[in-house]
Amino acid sequence: MSSGNSQIIKQAHALAESTDRKRVFLSNGITSAIENEGRIEWFPCPKFDSPSIFSGILDDRKGGYFAIRPEGRYSVKTAYVEDTLVAENFFSTSKGSLSMHDFMPLSLPAIMRVYESRIPFIADIQPMFNYGMINPSVEYVEDGISFRNNGSNEGVEISINGEYEVLSDGTLEMQPGHGNFFLMYSKDLRYGLFSNKSFVFPDPYDSLHKTINYWRNQLRPAKKVSKYAQAYKMSILVALGLIYQPSGAIIAAPTASLPEIIGDTRNWDYRYMWIRDGAYAAEALTKIGYATETKRIFDFMFSVTDPSSKTFDHPLYSIDGTAPRPEENIGWLSGSHKSKPIRIGNGAYMQVQMDVEGAFIDALYTYLNMTNEKSYIINHWWVIEAAIEWVGRSWTFPSTSLWEERETLAHFVNTKVMQWVAVDRACRMARSIGQAQEAKDWSILADMIRHDIMLHGYSNETKSFVKSYDSQEVDAALLVMPLYGFIDAKDPKFLSTLRRIEVELLISNGLMLRYKNDALGSVQHPFTLLNTWLARVYLRMGERRMAERVIDSMLRYATDMLLFGEHVDAKTREPLGNFPQLFPHAGLLTTIAEYDDPTLYSRRED
Repeated sequence: MSSGNSQIIKQAHALAESTDRKRVFLSNGITSAIENEGRIEWFPCPKFDSPSIFSGILDDRKGGYFAIRPEGRYSVKTAYVEDTLVAENFFSTSKGSLSMHDFMPLSLPAIMRVYESRIPFIADIQPMFNYGMINPSVEYVEDGISFRNNGSNEGVEISINGEYEVLSDGTLEMQPGHGNFFLMYSKDLRYGLFSNKSFVFPDPYDSLHKTINYWRNQLRPAKKVSKYAQAYKMSILVALGLIYQPSGAIIAAPTASLPEIIGDTRNWDYRYMWIRDGAYAAEALTKIGYATETKRIFDFMFSVTDPSSKTFDHPLYSIDGTAPRPEENIGWLSGSHKSKPIRIGNGAYMQVQMDVEGAFIDALYTYLNMTNEKSYIINHWWVIEAAIEWVGRSWTFPSTSLWEERETLAHFVNTKVMQWVAVDRACRMARSIGQAQEAKDWSILADMIRHDIMLHGYSNETKSFVKSYDSQEVDAALLVMPLYGFIDAKDPKFLSTLRRIEVELLISNGLMLRYKNDALGSVQHPFTLLNTWLARVYLRMGERRMAERVIDSMLRYATDMLLFGEHVDAKTREPLGNFPQLFPHAGLLTTIAEYDDPTLYSRRED
């Protein structure tokens, strides 16, 4: 190998000077990928929650990646093809340019990259099985490469249409011209891309055209909005891209163990269906015109309920409705920004979260109000009855909070409010479908819960509602009280609470912390969902200009692709935590919809 080739390989392995703000989210409703300036660094196969074959997001070297880059110095601009989850990278050098369209074809655990280049460039393809644990064997075949896990029949195959020279295993020098890469994972290579059935797989050029049309068609049901249209459409695409199409489960985020705080231990796996997150998404999608997708999310929730136990035994489920893998630490990777531990699976599965029934039933109530589809509610009335029976016998218990603080049980005010929400919305739906006796009985229960909250959840000392019955602190979860109609946004007791939240939790540029401290230490970075709650509170107060300022502030901290992580660094504007996160995108959809149509938050009784 020549010294020139050695230098090319060294360049190919070097990380481009980039930031996490340039990351791109790709999805096909089966699995997803994360890309950063031409470098695919996350790709679980064959499903969202499977082990990743590219885990470079968690370890630059050992995790595996699929990088495209010109030789020598270059700049790159990345954007989505308008109204799609198809990414285009445009590389510029002093000698010419390279254009690359990256996307995931529908129904396959695959990535396609279609290019047009005036210059030679490097394709560095380094899959690693089981989150970087297993090095593959490499076999070159006609017009492609096969990477095999020698411990099984699984593998990754890549068909290459274009002229190239092999520099080393998986590293290619591509010649100028038109071409494409078709990379596909197979659980069994006997049925893979180079098998006898290869003729059934799509052509990348045709697939690119059809994938663009697919995503644009996905936006057609959306209600039109008068402001924030670009962010609105991007959030719809993210929400739809997080739905696992075979089951209707919607995941909280497509990544695992991206740190909330760089160098800290708050690193979690979010590739599961949280009942709370799913309910927020269902509410948002209902309000913007996606009744069909909403019903699929509900149908998944119905499928995991048991009328003889807690409605949702667990706060989260695997995307096929089963228990997720137990939480474990991966020690062989260095972690994103050297942040450890790297957790796969999520221990919150064992928590008993008492607020989720409220989010779920409120989303159902929103669906009924928006569609008047009483038959759907009647057909699933057994779930609502079971949920209220559970709330009725458990609402006096302490619980973990929606923030999932580990080893922490308390009478959280937000949880109590959401239990009231569950019963109140069930009462309204009962009246709507003619269940008068249940409505009467449940009304008494709702009044009991409300009285308890007003007695123990409001502090006369601080003149505010508090985080929990035994605390004088506030947390941002108190913002939802007027959003669910528990209290009027202009009520003096809530206004004094809002003032405390604004003083104690708002930081620079209108961003907000969840709370000050927890068992893991102090909270450092704003939680992106909270801007949407605060803006919706201001809308209910009639303060539209203030709501606009909060939304505008949130959008200033979106990434270059208008994506949000769970948190954001207020100084660098870098997204933190798992990415992209459903919470802020669903919250933004609801906020923009309510900004455009105030009747959406004028809750009525049927």
